[in-house]
This record gives sequence, structure tokens and C-alpha cells, in this order.
Amino acid sequence: MGSGSELPNQKRQFIKNIERVEPILFSRNTDEDVAQAVRTDGFLGDDGEPPRHTTSAIRLDIPPNMRNRTTSSHQPTSAIPPRRQQVQTKNAPARPATPRPAPPTQKKPPERSSSKVHWLLPVGVAMVILVILWMVGSAALAWGKQRLDDIQYGNPRTYQTDKVVGHDDGPNNPSHFVAMNLHSQIIVIEFMGGNPQKAITYLTPVFISGPNSDLAPVTLEFRDVNGDGKPDMLVHIHLSGQDQVSVFINDGKKFRPSNASDKITL
Repeated sequence: MGSGSELPNQKRQFIKNIERVEPILFSRNTDEDVAQAVRTDGFLGDDGEPPRHTTSAIRLDIPPNMRNRTTSSHQPTSAIPPRRQQVQTKNAPARPATPRPAPPTQKKPPERSSSKVHWLLPVGVAMVILVILWMVGSAALAWGKQRLDDIQYGNPRTYQTDKVVGHDDGPNNPSHFVAMNLHSQIIVIEFMGGNPQKAITYLTPVFISGPNSDLAPVTLEFRDVNGDGKPDMLVHIHLSGQDQVSVFINDGKKFRPSNASDKITL
């Protein structure tokens, strides 16, 4: 019973002691009060903030915002400075962008001046071209003339005509003449009065020489060249670039080659 009566008395005594304890009042100091208290200590930290106490106790009279600043000031800093961020206000004028320099242009190498051509070179080339054209044109003209002679005179070259010359002939039976270039020799055959039995052959005193001499055409012409009133026979040999004429004089019965005594007027 005695122990049971003491226990309640002890409880009552503990309650009384608790009631006598005065509550601790924390003052809400402002930042100015803290700064004033720090200045009274005599120094500030390197970053302008009060230094951290060596004790591990936390001061309750410092506001929470100051606690964070105090504890975070001693965090290890990096050797690389932080990047500055440019904060542009709404009212601040925009900084004009600096123009970038244009890339250097590569200079073109100077063009080499073309050497002047001497005036003799185009003249010489033109002359060579003209000579070639002349040679080609001459060859083409000769070839065309030969083809025309083949059509007109045949091969061997032959010419025929009828003419009244007074050798047993007349208007109703003229004499027939055939002239040909046979192996570069001119031969004229006369059929007196058109009668083959009275044929007579004349050879010109000219022998044609040179390339394609057997292709030269031959023609006949009849007219008085010595003034005796009888038609004489002229043999025309058409050579390249010129005509050669052989004259035969009419003596009334046949033709004979002309001589120096004959007064011939062509």
C-alpha cells in the first residue's frame, strides 16, 4: 500500500514541474536584423555572407532563407567560371547583329592573251583551198566532157555528114563523108555521090599525141578558102583547150593536102 500511494504523488509532482517550465519564444528576425547582428560580429565572409560557425548546432534565430544561403556558401566551387547568360529586358533595345565578313573570293588566274595570227597564214590556207577546188573542178569538167562526147560521137570518135562538093554528086545524091579518130590517127572517108564503090580515104598529116589522144573528137567543115569557087574540106581536131585544123584543097575531082603555094584564108 505504501508504494502504491507514493507513485501518484510523483506523477503529480512531475506534472507541476512541467507546468512551471516557461516556453521558449523564437523571434522572427528579418534579414536586416540578421545583417545588423552579423556586422556587430566584426567581419563578413568572402562572398558577403556571414561565416559558418564551427559548431554543429543550428541557430534557430536565423530565418530559413538565411540558413540556405549560409550553408550553401561553403559548397565546393568549380574552377571554370559559369557562363554568363544575357538577360534581355523587354524595354532594352536589341543589340544589332554584327555582319559576318564575306568569305574571300578566289581570284581567277589571268587569261593568257592569244597570240596574233600572221596574215600570211589565212592567205596561204585560202590559196591551198582554191588550188584543190580548181583541180577537183577541172577533173570533174574533163570527166563530164568525155561522157558527153561518148554520147555525141561514140567510141571511136566518129562524125558523119552529107555535102555536094562536085565529085560526081548533086543535090539529089550528095557525097557522104565519114571522119573518125582511130587510135589517134584522123581518117576521112568520102563516098562520092553516096556510092560506096567510089569511096576514097584521106589521112591527115597530124598524129595526135598525149594522154587520151584517141578520145579527141573530129568534125568536118566545107567552104572555099583559096578563092577558086570550089568548096574545100577543113578537118577540125578538137583537142583539150584548142582546135587543130587540117586543110584539104578541092581540085574538082577529089581533095588533096594543102601546100605553101596555096593562098589559104581561114
